Amino acid sequence: MVRHYPIIPADTIPFITVEQMIEVDRLMIEEYRISLIQMMENASYNLANLTRILYPKAKSFLILAGKGNNGGGGLGAARRLHNWGYSTKVILASKENSLKDAPKKQLTILKNIDIEITSADVLEEIDSSLSETIIIDALLGYSLKGNPRGNYAKLINCANESNLPIISLDIPSGIEGTKGTIYEPVISASATLTLALPKTAFLNRKTHPFLGELFVADISVPPKLYSNLGITYHKKLFQKLGIVKVGLN
Repeated sequence: MVRHYPIIPADTIPFITVEQMIEVDRLMIEEYRISLIQMMENASYNLANLTRILYPKAKSFLILAGKGNNGGGGLGAARRLHNWGYSTKVILASKENSLKDAPKKQLTILKNIDIEITSADVLEEIDSSLSETIIIDALLGYSLKGNPRGNYAKLINCANESNLPIISLDIPSGIEGTKGTIYEPVISASATLTLALPKTAFLNRKTHPFLGELFVADISVPPKLYSNLGITYHKKLFQKLGIVKVGLN
C-alpha cells in the first residue's frame, strides 16, 4: 500500500529563490559544518525511498545523472536502490572526469559495488517496453541558465519519449529555479522531490504541468539558519515524516 504523505498547502510553506538556496548551501557547509556529502546522502535516501513508495511494483530504476551535485544525489539514490534489491542502471550525461568532487565520489562507490554505468554517448533511445521501470531525473539543478544542450538535451528527450514514469530530483531538468523559466527541452515529470524548501519557480503556474506531484524533503537544514536569513520556517514541518507533499493551487 502506498504511504500517504502529509499535504502542506502551498501558502503555508516558504518558497525560496536560487540565490537564497545557494546561501543556504554555503551556510550549511561553512558555518554549521554540515558537509555537502551529508546533505547529498539525506537527499539520496529520501529520493530512493519516495520512489519505491510511490511505485511499489517497480522492479528496476534508470538514473539519468549530470555532472553536478544534482547528479550526485541521483547516484546516491542508485546505490540505495541497488542495495535494496532493485535492478539499477546509471546513464551519465557528462564524461566521468568532468564530474564535480562529490558526484565523482558517489560514482566511485557505484563502481565498487558493480552497478551498471553507461554513457549517454552510446544511447539511442530508452526502451519504452521496459516493464515496471522508473526513470530518475538527476540531470540539471535549480541554477540552470539557458536551454539544455548535448547529451543533457538528448537524455531529456529520450526520457519523455519513453513514456515511463519520471521522478525529478529538486526540479525537473530544463526549468530555472527562481522565476520558473521553462527551457527547451524540459523533463515532464510524474513527481518532483525538491530539497529543503520548494523553489519560487514552482509558484509560476506554467511549471505545474512539468512537476507532477510535488514533494519536499528534509536535508537537515537547521531552523536557526532559515531564521537568520529572514525566512519563516515551521520547525514541525518534517516532524512526522522526512517528506511532505505540497498542495499547489
